[in-house]
Amino acid sequence: MKPTKPPQNPPPNNPPGNQPPAPQGKGDGKGTGYAGYSTYGDYGTYGYGSGYGTGYGGQGGYGGYGPYGGQSGYYYGYGYGYGGNQAGGEPTQTRNIRDYLVILRERIWYMLLTFFVIFGAFILFLVNSTPIFRATGSLQVFKMPNTGVGGAINGSPDSTQVVADATDLNTRIHLMETMQVAERVAGMMSDDEKKAFLAPYKGSNPLAPELPLPDRLVKARTVSAGRQAYIIAVSVDHPNANLAAKVADDFLQAFIDYNDSLNVDKAARAVDTLVEYHRQQEKKVADLQRDMNALVEKYGKVNLQKDNNILPARLGSWATTEQADKSALDRIEGEWKLVQEYQNDKKNLGDLSFISSDTHVSTLLSDLTTLNINLSEMQQRFGPNHPDMQDVMKKKKQIEAELDAATQSAAEKIKNDYLAAQDKYNKDDAEVNNIQGDIHSLEAAQTTYDGLANEKDIAEALSKEMALNITQQQFRVQDNSENYAIVDHASGGVSQIRPQPLLLILGGIVTGLLGGVGMAFLVAFLDDRIKSAFDIESYVGLPLIGILPRIAHLNANEKAQAVASNADRRITEAFRSIYSSLKLNDASKNARVILVTSTVPSEGKSFMTTNLALTYAMHAERVLLVDCDLRMPNIAKSLGRETNDQGLMTHLREGRPFEECVVKDYYPGMDVLPTGGRTNNPTQIFNSREFADFITRMRQQYDRVFIDSPPLGAVSDALNLLPNVDGVLYVIKFNTVKRKVAKVNLTRLMQGNVPVYGAILNQISLASASYYYTHYYDKSYRNYYMREDEKEGEEDQAASAAQPESPAQLPPPDEKS
Repeated sequence: MKPTKPPQNPPPNNPPGNQPPAPQGKGDGKGTGYAGYSTYGDYGTYGYGSGYGTGYGGQGGYGGYGPYGGQSGYYYGYGYGYGGNQAGGEPTQTRNIRDYLVILRERIWYMLLTFFVIFGAFILFLVNSTPIFRATGSLQVFKMPNTGVGGAINGSPDSTQVVADATDLNTRIHLMETMQVAERVAGMMSDDEKKAFLAPYKGSNPLAPELPLPDRLVKARTVSAGRQAYIIAVSVDHPNANLAAKVADDFLQAFIDYNDSLNVDKAARAVDTLVEYHRQQEKKVADLQRDMNALVEKYGKVNLQKDNNILPARLGSWATTEQADKSALDRIEGEWKLVQEYQNDKKNLGDLSFISSDTHVSTLLSDLTTLNINLSEMQQRFGPNHPDMQDVMKKKKQIEAELDAATQSAAEKIKNDYLAAQDKYNKDDAEVNNIQGDIHSLEAAQTTYDGLANEKDIAEALSKEMALNITQQQFRVQDNSENYAIVDHASGGVSQIRPQPLLLILGGIVTGLLGGVGMAFLVAFLDDRIKSAFDIESYVGLPLIGILPRIAHLNANEKAQAVASNADRRITEAFRSIYSSLKLNDASKNARVILVTSTVPSEGKSFMTTNLALTYAMHAERVLLVDCDLRMPNIAKSLGRETNDQGLMTHLREGRPFEECVVKDYYPGMDVLPTGGRTNNPTQIFNSREFADFITRMRQQYDRVFIDSPPLGAVSDALNLLPNVDGVLYVIKFNTVKRKVAKVNLTRLMQGNVPVYGAILNQISLASASYYYTHYYDKSYRNYYMREDEKEGEEDQAASAAQPESPAQLPPPDEKS
């Protein structure tokens, strides 16, 4: 779901100094503000938080605060909206190829160790394995010669003769694999050969019983057929190459002898079987011919041939006649319906055109019209009782009676025509249906006839083939000659089959690589420490806004001033990148008081705080760095201050003026406020009214206030500082903190209802994670920052530069913005 578009005119971005905690809005952010305005929910379906006034928490868009939560932005007051997966949610990202390359590179020693163990096992197996040799002999199978039944066969089969079919060849292969052949081979071996053959297998498997010689021969022997050739190959595997060759040759000869002994009985049984099958096949041919003759007698030979069938033409002719009679029937039926309608309504049938057009009716209508004209003229001269008038009236009635009879006769004729047309159409339709039935019956008969003809052809072909087989088998019974020839003796085909050094070495390499990769991923699966952007954004639930490389060549004081002294270009550019990210983000660009904390001690939190403060100062901002780690203060020591007797505690507890406690212009634009001592109960100071007023004054005096706090996993001091800050930066040391621990502490931090701008991954090992972060520290960008002639000068300067005697002697910022 795409995030809903935020309002066009958002509230101002400057948060007030101190505001009481606002009630939390959950779900759709009802109440005082929209909480969790994010990609996966309309106004924070998966987010939570609250806001003052018209505050919008979590403006949508990937890349803000929360893996899919947008900017977790605060336009007015405090709002905490995490859309998507925040602080302990399940991962919402997927690993890419670079993630897996990093996993492999970080655990290269696990891979190498596993590889050499597996590869060594393969080599050890290769060295200690007993060589096994395979001896292979081959036998060619022939058919009977093509000299006819009466021809004589003398001598052995000729290699030009036709070989056996596939079925026969498979049968012979299975015969070669029978125990009877193995027993014949065992009988052909001498006692010394039997002992030598069984010797390598004695005691080889204590859990399995000792096999007798025939069974051992079967296990050592392999029978196969040549590809697209009628060759039977017999192979025997044994540590003794000469003995393997001798046994393989014995198998070939034993098979020939075994088949010679079975040849007569087998051929005789085959003849009897084939004779019975041949008789059944001939009977089937006769039955099929009888059925075909019956169809020919019923339908005629010509009709059963589709090309000579006249029924379709006849059907077309009758269909045309039926259509014409149907049209005539429809016309007459319409006239008859009009006649019935006029008769029912007692209307004059003479008004119908097809009635009035009748010859007799037409004549009477004409006479009646003439008579009516004469009658009209006579009425003007005579009275109704005049004799002439009486004659005319009488004649009119006579014509009207004749006209009525004529119209009734015409109507009756129309009725008779209608009945005749209907009868004719019904006869046509019945004839068409009869022809269609004949066609269907004939089509079925044609299909049946064709099927019978095909079956008859097949049956006749099988009958002929069986007759030929019967002749061959009968000749074989009479001749008793076996058709085999040894093509290759096993003594000329001996080779070592195992172990195969090349395959074992390649198998060891491939298996070792796969095992090494599997071990690396197994270790990675068991390793819960944070070491990538994927871990931070998916498991912890914070956006990664910057990374800091490991700089082992600098001491603690040099690290604290690395940005100011430009001791390491990578560090300088990393802090500039963090500065840019914070300035571009709506939630953090106007934040005045920023808290820096971590999960456990020694994660580089103070190093991050001091250098980030220096970075802001180098960009022409008035910055105050406050050390709030009152239990184990480190800022003053890392910045080269000899004493820590003046600072935050002396200002708040003893009431000394701020100007006496702060280190003014440690770097141009940056002041430093040490702790001024130590205490085992910092919560009294952080929860006091004096501390809140102090933070309010610092907001007015400085553009930025950076607070270095103790780690969350050790003490809860950072939680007491949350009500007085605008946001939090979370420092995580590379490959040190476990994901679950970081999630738990981040959840505690979120309860303070203060935005967490993101995480900074510190002390990252470029050698193991460069695939992730080449866009930060790619060496190809080095020339972008310096010329070739400056490289050597920079190295010499870094080696010979002395530590400044006082903070005022630090070099001025090299860029302003």
